[in-house]
Amino acid sequence: MNAPDIALGVVRGPAHGVRRRLTARWVVHVAVAVAVIGTINTIRNPGPFLSAWLVVSSFAVLIGVGEYFRFPVEDGRQLAPMTLATGLAFALTSVSWQVDLTHLAPGPIVMVSAIAMLCGALPHAARGRSLRVEEMAARFLAIFVTALLFRWAPLWSGRTLLEVDATWVGSRWPVAVLLAVIAAIGLFTFLGLSALVMASRSAGSLRQAFLDEVRSGAGLGLALSATGALIALAERPLGVLALPLFLVPLVLTQFALRQYAAIRATYAQTVRVLSRLTEMGGFTRAGHPDRVAELCVAVGRDLGLSGRDIRNLENAALLHDIGQVALRAPIPAGATLMAAPADQRRIASDSADIVRKTGLPPEVAIAVEHQATPYRVVREHRQQVPMLSRIVKVANAYDDLVGGSIALRRREAAVERIHLGLGYEYDPRVVDSLVRVLARRHTKGP
Repeated sequence: MNAPDIALGVVRGPAHGVRRRLTARWVVHVAVAVAVIGTINTIRNPGPFLSAWLVVSSFAVLIGVGEYFRFPVEDGRQLAPMTLATGLAFALTSVSWQVDLTHLAPGPIVMVSAIAMLCGALPHAARGRSLRVEEMAARFLAIFVTALLFRWAPLWSGRTLLEVDATWVGSRWPVAVLLAVIAAIGLFTFLGLSALVMASRSAGSLRQAFLDEVRSGAGLGLALSATGALIALAERPLGVLALPLFLVPLVLTQFALRQYAAIRATYAQTVRVLSRLTEMGGFTRAGHPDRVAELCVAVGRDLGLSGRDIRNLENAALLHDIGQVALRAPIPAGATLMAAPADQRRIASDSADIVRKTGLPPEVAIAVEHQATPYRVVREHRQQVPMLSRIVKVANAYDDLVGGSIALRRREAAVERIHLGLGYEYDPRVVDSLVRVLARRHTKGP
């Protein structure tokens, strides 16, 4: 792809982000359709729902409370583990002490879960916060799939698993395994839909997004599915008392996760403040670290890097020029691209030394240290240069040439200049990814 391709907005390679955004919207559309159908079916046959109103109300309250106390994590998502665990338990409960829920179809469970989640989310909307409807839809559809598989689908010799469960009265292990498997399927439904939502937001790889979801949510996901199955089992002798009894450990875990997320957010803000030292000292153009970081993240996602690598890449990009504060005289416009190779290596080394003292992962300092290494050492001498370093090198060169300009001619000239060093200074894969990212940006508008 050449510079005119960028002007025309031509995109080759990974699927265009617009298609994924449309796919993510379909998650919401499907959730709305399921909620409407479930509500209609419940209104037509309200008998089983009304006969178990106390148990149903208990689940509804806790689902709503869990949705209200959702919390943000560092990748921009919001988690509501209490909502999902309670919803899975609701879908899997067949008996609650003396209350029989075997006649409760998926419809009432769907309707109650939807209403409870909306009630829990509305206070956030009233305060001007985002409802995060895609993430809510992912949780809701996970509950729906669990209820559908357990209560409606004839998966066992023409019978539903709920009917099979009723014939295993007194057989604890088979019932426990059955409930755990169905809860795990519901959990993986949630992880898959969450990955779809995240991939649509970032225009990244769906496969990588799913792997990130599994890696980051493995521990919490296991706790959620286990809690849902345990509540469904414990409700048989304990009734609704099983809900607070088994949700208390999850609430404590959620509190710890909220604290951890707050600490990580504060740490990220500290890194951003540190990255602005070069701007405040007049060593780099205003906004240079932020622009390079934004471009690096986009390229990293286009190349399918993991969530952990993306975070390390962003931090490396923010602090890649921090070593310039040790210079006696600033480089013109802070453009290290124009500096001599020896000066580039010295700045990279000084930057890496500072990064090592910040407590960031070692991969960040390594990426910063090798940012001045030309790609030819990989091709000719088989030296190992981290992919993060190659991305920072290309993104930094592009911003050094373009700055904050939105002029198309200047952007085309920058890409042409980078192409002159293709295979010698810059990794061709990274440059191709940069071109795709710029093309997508151009189709969206400046």
